[in-house]
Amino acid sequence: MVASSRAMGVVAGTRAAKVKNRAGQTAKWALITLFLAWTVIPVLIVVTNAFKWPLDIFTKTPKLIFEPTLENFVTAFGKSDFLRYFMNSTIVALTSTVFVLVLSVFAAWGLTSLRLRRANWISNAFLVGKLVPVISMLLPLFAIMRMAGLRGSLLAPAIAHVALQLPFMVWMLMGFMRDVPRELEQAALIDGCTRLQTLFRIVIPVILPGIAAAFILAMQYSWNELLFSLQLTTFETYTLPVGIASFVGAVSVNAGVACAAATVTMAPMVVLGFFIQKYLAAGTTGGAVKG
Repeated sequence: MVASSRAMGVVAGTRAAKVKNRAGQTAKWALITLFLAWTVIPVLIVVTNAFKWPLDIFTKTPKLIFEPTLENFVTAFGKSDFLRYFMNSTIVALTSTVFVLVLSVFAAWGLTSLRLRRANWISNAFLVGKLVPVISMLLPLFAIMRMAGLRGSLLAPAIAHVALQLPFMVWMLMGFMRDVPRELEQAALIDGCTRLQTLFRIVIPVILPGIAAAFILAMQYSWNELLFSLQLTTFETYTLPVGIASFVGAVSVNAGVACAAATVTMAPMVVLGFFIQKYLAAGTTGGAVKG
C-alpha cells in the first residue's frame, strides 16, 4: 500500500509538472504572438493599403479581399518628387552614418584604451547627453544651422542626426572596446605598431559586429527621422519622411499614395537588416559582457 501510494504521488507530481510546463509554454507563445501581432499588423496594413483603391481603404471594416492596383505606386513615383526625396534621404543617411561611426569609434577608443584623465566622467557625460529630450535640441540646432547658412541644405539634417546619435553610439561602442583583450593591443605595440595602427589592425576587426550594429541603428534612425529633417530642410531638400508627410493635407489624406511611398521607404532598411542580422544580433549583446 505504501509503495502504491508513493507511485501514485510520483505520477501525480509528474502530471502536475507537465501541466505547469505546458501552461508556461502556452503563456510564452501567447506573449510572443501578441508582440508579433503588435509589430507586424501595422506594417501589413500599410503594405496592403498601398495596393488598394481609395474606396477599399476607407471602409468601416477592413477589406481583406480586394482587387490590387499599382496606381498608388505610379502616382508616388510619377506625379510627385518621391525619387528626389529618396536620393536626399540616401545622401543624408549615409553622410550622417559615416560621420557618427568615425567619431564614435575614435571617441570610444580614446576613452577606453588611452589613459585619459576623467575618462569615466566624460563617458557618463555622453550618456547624459542621450537623456536630454530630443525636442529641446531643435531650437538650438535650428539657430546654429541658420547662422551657419546651412539651413535648407542636406548637410543640416545630417549634422543634426550626428549630434543626436553620437552620445549613444559612443557609449555603445565603449562596451565593445572594453571587451577587447588588452594583451592583443600590448602585443601589437611590442611588435612595433603605433596607436593608430593598433586601432585599425587589432581593435576594429575585433569589434566589427558592434560597428555593424551601430551602422544599421544609425542608418535606421537617420532614414526615418522626421522632426529635424522637417525643420532644417526646404522643398528641394525634403527627405522621405517629410515627403511622405506631405501626402497628408489639412482637408484630405492621400492614404494610398502615402502607404505606397512608405512601403518603398521601408524596403531598403528591411533588406539591409536581413543582410547583416547576424552582426546585429551579436552586436547588440556583445558589449554587455563587461563595463
